[in-house]
Amino acid sequence: MDMSQEIPTNLEPEMEPTPPADLTELTNQLLLVAKTRKNKAAFDEEVRELRDAWENANREKLDAATELRECLIIAEEYLRALTITAYQATGNKQPVPGVGIRENKRYTYDPKEALAWATSHKIALALDKKAFEAIAKTSDIEFVEISTEIQATIAKDLEAITLE
Repeated sequence: MDMSQEIPTNLEPEMEPTPPADLTELTNQLLLVAKTRKNKAAFDEEVRELRDAWENANREKLDAATELRECLIIAEEYLRALTITAYQATGNKQPVPGVGIRENKRYTYDPKEALAWATSHKIALALDKKAFEAIAKTSDIEFVEISTEIQATIAKDLEAITLE
């Protein structure tokens, strides 16, 4: 489809009604938009057909990429599990090059109780969760339980890593 022939370049419609003078520009623009939408729909259909043909021609590669993506998800989950197991056994946060352990603090509390505490201490009154947890980090608040979550990390560049 030759775009220069299909996309209108002026405001002169082929069959122009005779509107009042102040609506001429509006009418012309309406006709231009209608014609452009029609042309766009034709191009969209052509692109869809080309995309479908490309996908059909490359089905094996696309399927292989999907399978590899799924395999990678499973392999990375297992690598993270092995990393956590190694950390729990050794205490080493980088048991081998390319993986590591990050500890994230998790604050568990009843929001209503936290708001009551904030109100009585006249701080964090809207219960700004981030502010309250920052306070809980340095203060002993009896109803807040602080636990450590273990999260495994994987370096993005594993090609540079050699295990000896």
